[in-house]
Amino acid sequence: MTITCENREFINELNNLILNELKHKKGDKYVYHETVEMIKRGTRGIMFEIWSAWNPDYEWLESLLDKYPNCWVKNEWCEEGGFAGVWVGFVNNNNEKIIKDLTWDDICIEGKAYLFNLEDEEEAKREEEERQERINKQQAQYSDTGKRIIRKKTASDTTL
Repeated sequence: MTITCENREFINELNNLILNELKHKKGDKYVYHETVEMIKRGTRGIMFEIWSAWNPDYEWLESLLDKYPNCWVKNEWCEEGGFAGVWVGFVNNNNEKIIKDLTWDDICIEGKAYLFNLEDEEEAKREEEERQERINKQQAQYSDTGKRIIRKKTASDTTL
């Protein structure tokens, strides 16, 4: 999910949403619910994953617009069977709730495992070597510009 509040006057709405909807009190501090995994948090926006059974909680999503009308809410979702969608809601300047909801057939979990599996071990090895070569070239180009690349020394870098 992505939730934003672009108007600085109403930044507290976003903070209240986080505190009231995504966190709960544990002891003397607030922690995120087990179903919430914060991805990115800024002053005017948050991105997080939230788990629900079967499909999004559309009533909860719509209630967010009632409680926090200055926030823009987008929920992108998918389920294991291959159904997916996006729900976007906001309150416009006329105080009307605007909700857009689109669903589609997507790739199921088994399809993702099948379609994106490299069956040939040699091909997988070649692709990994090519990927590493591209990374090395990019690092070389970057270091040629006069900037230093600092790499953490690992146990495999040391010799006896």
